[in-house]
Amino acid sequence: LNCGFTGAISVQNKEPIVRAITLHAVLRLQPMLEQLKEGLQLYGLHLLIKQYPEICQPLFVLGGDFVMASIHPQLSEKGTSKHQFELDLVNFIQDLLYESEDGPRSITPARFLQWITGQGHVPLLPSEKKDFAVVVKFNHNCEADFGNHSICYPVVSSCAKTIVLPVKHMKSYSQFRMVLVEAFHLGQEFNNV
Repeated sequence: LNCGFTGAISVQNKEPIVRAITLHAVLRLQPMLEQLKEGLQLYGLHLLIKQYPEICQPLFVLGGDFVMASIHPQLSEKGTSKHQFELDLVNFIQDLLYESEDGPRSITPARFLQWITGQGHVPLLPSEKKDFAVVVKFNHNCEADFGNHSICYPVVSSCAKTIVLPVKHMKSYSQFRMVLVEAFHLGQEFNNV
């Protein structure tokens, strides 16, 4: 990555390195933001945004909050170890979505929902958002389904808006992240239709 810093990488050069990276990021985004601004002005949408910022804000942001509000986990009985593992996995989903950076290999909230639902868009209207739900199920015994194996991946059913998480292979956040990211990147096409 060439971000404009040409000095030695060291703790002493931390501030100039951070400044160069920040400047690089801003200079990359500025032309895109200018195009967006011109497009909004072309159609007079910038005036609507200024007049109704609360109403227009959801059009530009799909955050982890919406995704987490849309998730409906089918949890085991409270007080059981299964229930605790399932809660951990739901928390791992939230952690993953909040740590995501927007890049070609990242899992943003919008990409995560698209992977699960198969839709290229997310609900915008309040009526659509109200009825939008992603069901999260948990498979505690994937050996019964797949025999002796080293890893199970999440199973996504886009028509049913459901994801089944293999609990055995996702006990820690690092395991969860590795398995989910790998499944996400390997399962982006409908090859088995």
